[in-house]
Amino acid sequence: MNSTKQKIIDVAIQLFNQHGFKNVGLKQIAEQLSISNGHLNYHFKKKDDLIFCCYQQLNTELIQILARFKSFPDLAAILEQTTIFYHFQSKYGFFYLDILEICRAYPSIGSIFKEHFEHSRQHIEATFSYCVTRDIFQLEPFPKAYHQLAQTIWQQGVFWLTRQVILEKDTKDSKDFIQGIIGLCYPYLTEKGLLELKKAQKELDIYIKSTK
Repeated sequence: MNSTKQKIIDVAIQLFNQHGFKNVGLKQIAEQLSISNGHLNYHFKKKDDLIFCCYQQLNTELIQILARFKSFPDLAAILEQTTIFYHFQSKYGFFYLDILEICRAYPSIGSIFKEHFEHSRQHIEATFSYCVTRDIFQLEPFPKAYHQLAQTIWQQGVFWLTRQVILEKDTKDSKDFIQGIIGLCYPYLTEKGLLELKKAQKELDIYIKSTK
């Protein structure tokens, strides 16, 4: 991608995160970059074009992240994956804060996001099935229990940032994000799973410190 075009996208994401995507215009982005409106318009005729390119970048990175996740993870890997998603969400905070408005305004983005939701849900549910075979998760206590849990975990992750902002809580607290996911899974863990969780949390603390 053209370096100037990439700089425009990067600055747009930064400003969208700070002020909300509705409150930032192309003129403000051009001023932040110290370029003329005409120069910016050469790359993006409309704000809609820029928004779509921002989402394309977001979606590409998300696909790459999901592809790197282990197909057969232990609890340590699951917590590490949760941490990676937390940082990803922080990078594109504007999207997760304005997700409904963006999907309504840009149906093509909404369609892509629906596909991402289904892919993520399937990945989470497959992870639970594997954890059952390892005897760290219990057998389903009722039909489709893990199907519903996968959807709930997805909702917890995607809308966590919105909740934090509404309640005026810290949006930089990765431990709160991770503990929310752990709390949903905790009732389904076996005794073996609880022991593995304790070990995984210690490893996670080391991992978080290494990324700071």
